[in-house]
Amino acid sequence: RVLRAVQIILEERLAREIEVAIVFGLALQETLGNAFAGLALQVERPFRVGHWVKAADHEGRVVEVTWRATKIKTKSGNLVVLPNSEIAKAAITNYSEPSAPFRVEVVVGLGYPTPPSEAREALLAAVRRVDRVLTSPAPEILLWDFSASSINYTIWFWTEDFEHHEAVQSEVRRAIYYELSRRRLEIPYPIQVEYGREEPTPDEEGRLTSAMQLVTAVPVFRALP
Repeated sequence: RVLRAVQIILEERLAREIEVAIVFGLALQETLGNAFAGLALQVERPFRVGHWVKAADHEGRVVEVTWRATKIKTKSGNLVVLPNSEIAKAAITNYSEPSAPFRVEVVVGLGYPTPPSEAREALLAAVRRVDRVLTSPAPEILLWDFSASSINYTIWFWTEDFEHHEAVQSEVRRAIYYELSRRRLEIPYPIQVEYGREEPTPDEEGRLTSAMQLVTAVPVFRALP
């Protein structure tokens, strides 16, 4: 009986310890997941502090990587703290590797009377006037689409300043506007063509006469008033 009592006490104690271990495991699940994910990030090093990355729908410069989370500063100046477990499951785009430069694009439409060769010459001249656009790799002009009111061109150019690539795009668009103005080349407005017609006035008397003729053409209805 004594041995049986001791056995029961030990089994109850073991069961309580297992329950406590399960509770602690569930409570620390997220923390441990972040810790292991942080360790994996440190080993694999998909990015480092100072790199410009996009992860989990957030884009910015990495300012700190800890065992629990990664801190990213966005272009708006906001600090986003992402749990490492979330980053480990997300697709990561590293704009700082393998290395600069970065390709940026601008789309512009010109009127159909402008020959593509003349449009290409004007657009290249405009892009080359922007200081932050690299000469190597050289800019490219592609005839992209024949739209309803314009021929659309896509301009690909390269810059080393990805953090401010929107500002570089703005400079390129401004240079294009003034270059086209100097050459008297038009950026057309959207064009819509409307066709109007007048509906004829309904002829009720004629419609009734036609209906009566159709009805009386059937022998069984002919005798009816």
